[in-house]
Amino acid sequence: MRRFTTRIVVLLAAAASVIALGGAPASAHSLYSAVVSDLGCSWENGNYTILESQPVYVEAPYERVGTVYLLWNAQYQQNCTVARKTGSSHGVPTLTVAYLEVQGLDRYSSKYRDYSHYATVAHEAADRCVKYWALIESAETGRLGRGGNEDDWRYCG
Repeated sequence: MRRFTTRIVVLLAAAASVIALGGAPASAHSLYSAVVSDLGCSWENGNYTILESQPVYVEAPYERVGTVYLLWNAQYQQNCTVARKTGSSHGVPTLTVAYLEVQGLDRYSSKYRDYSHYATVAHEAADRCVKYWALIESAETGRLGRGGNEDDWRYCG
């Protein structure tokens, strides 16, 4: 009986450590971490407003690969587009690109490369309209998912 109890305790401890280790990456790659990171929006104050968010889908076969966010930081007078990976694509390096177009200025994008968690692009946009969108490659099919608003100017002024 004592051997059985010892085995149960060892198995429970092993399971708890797997759960504890498995939970860290999701919280380590939150929207907030994308906002404050030097590899993200670089908004050290951590303040932001979510203006919009849209799912990023691969059409056929249907698969949700992420979420694209349009953020605003009043102190920096900037918008930031965050392409955040979810599901089976999260944690897997695949092409992930965030876009931000500022009316009267230019279209900006993150670097075209394989990211594991998110891609971002930020730019000054005070008193200007913006468009935002993202592309995320599916880790399962290799197809590109698209989401956001690349058609209509929004959040003018």
